[in-house]
Amino acid sequence: MSMMRRKIRGFTLVEVLVVVVILAILAAIAVPIYLRYVASARAGEAQEAIGAIWAAAKIYHSKYGNWPNNIQLLENDGLRLDQIVQNKWEFSISAGGTGIRTITARGTRAPVTGKNVNFNAQTGVWTGYGITQD
Repeated sequence: MSMMRRKIRGFTLVEVLVVVVILAILAAIAVPIYLRYVASARAGEAQEAIGAIWAAAKIYHSKYGNWPNNIQLLENDGLRLDQIVQNKWEFSISAGGTGIRTITARGTRAPVTGKNVNFNAQTGVWTGYGITQD
């Protein structure tokens, strides 16, 4: 009878600890992956807008023969960025005599405050927040 009672009582402390350790290991692996995924998704907004800015800058250059040195010139020429994206990100262009060097998005609202997403127009390389290098 006592053997029967012992089997019904439940899990031993060792069994519970083994499960807790396994869950902790899985969480330690999954949480950083999830956080990188979230950062990449947030940066995707900025990348999409920078892509539109870059395309508009090339059109501007073909129309006027010079490169724009600020976003306002592109907006005056017809560029329309999503208002939600503009509320989160501030965009800037670094231009020189030979063309646009970089287009940068700087986060202005949480959770991207102070984060930068950069596009080097001369090399085509993305850097900054949420960007994974392949």
